[in-house]
Amino acid sequence: MQDFSQTATDLFKQGNSCSESIVKAAHKTGLIDPELDLDFLSKIASPFSGAMGTHECLCGAIAGSEIVLGLVFGRENPENDPHKIKKVAKDFLARFKEKRKASCCKVLRARFKDDPVANRQNCREIVGECAVIIQAMITQKQGKPVA
Repeated sequence: MQDFSQTATDLFKQGNSCSESIVKAAHKTGLIDPELDLDFLSKIASPFSGAMGTHECLCGAIAGSEIVLGLVFGRENPENDPHKIKKVAKDFLARFKEKRKASCCKVLRARFKDDPVANRQNCREIVGECAVIIQAMITQKQGKPVA
């Protein structure tokens, strides 16, 4: 299996958005069901990039990560306990904030607002960091190594 973080950053370098890169990499590396329609997943992930198109708040890489975590750990029907996936989502965000201190796209990009090249590099690093966190969480929760 390909390295999830490297695949995600490669997809970002190829022009995919942050949210698309996370979801596509999860599909490509087998972290989510390979039977899921990749084009459909890409459409779902696409509006989350750039803080849902406005560069104001939730980072698109985080939103894409939460989509992946929902596909892996989400509840399948209303009878399932909603608190389990909420705990997974909260854990992901806490791990992300340990490193970046913020989840708001505008805050994460503030230092780079006048330098589009540095801004894109920063976003690529965030995509990679999100992928590392997801991979660690899946490995920990499922008790098996993930490439």
